[in-house]
Amino acid sequence: MKPDPAAPADQLNLLRQQLILAQVRIMELEDTRDEMAPRLAAVEKLLAAAQTLADQKLDEAAHLEKVRSDLQAQFEHMRHMQHVTNEALTAARGEVAARAVREANLLGEVENLQKLVHLQAEGSRQQLDRIAALTTELRATQTESATRLERINQLDAEQRAMKAARSWRWTAWLRSLERALGGRKP
Repeated sequence: MKPDPAAPADQLNLLRQQLILAQVRIMELEDTRDEMAPRLAAVEKLLAAAQTLADQKLDEAAHLEKVRSDLQAQFEHMRHMQHVTNEALTAARGEVAARAVREANLLGEVENLQKLVHLQAEGSRQQLDRIAALTTELRATQTESATRLERINQLDAEQRAMKAARSWRWTAWLRSLERALGGRKP
């Protein structure tokens, strides 16, 4: 068998065609690369801006968490103050009521003694001293009652001021949420 003289030429032509096609494909890829370069730069710029925004949002979230923590601490403090004020008001009201009963009893006793004095013309010195002592005790009780009433009014004013405070209004949603979740009653 003789080798075909046309066969090497065909292979050479085929190789040339493949080389031309490869060069065309390389030029197409370079054109695509040149077209994609501005898009890639824009995407990189967009990614950098997104990263900056994400960092800012993380900083804001950390700040908001600190603010939330501060508000929670203020809320707990205000709840404690409300509890202390309510206890003081209850105690003061109880004391005022007890003193009012005692005052009424003393007034009744003073009136009875005064009637006895009027009925007894001679009136003994002991009865007069007892009347004077009861009168003094009554005046002291009235003074203490007035002081207690003033303290109750002061505590009521403090409670109203506390509930009118901006922080009390801002944390109202926390109290309602706690009540809704079955938390401790204020």
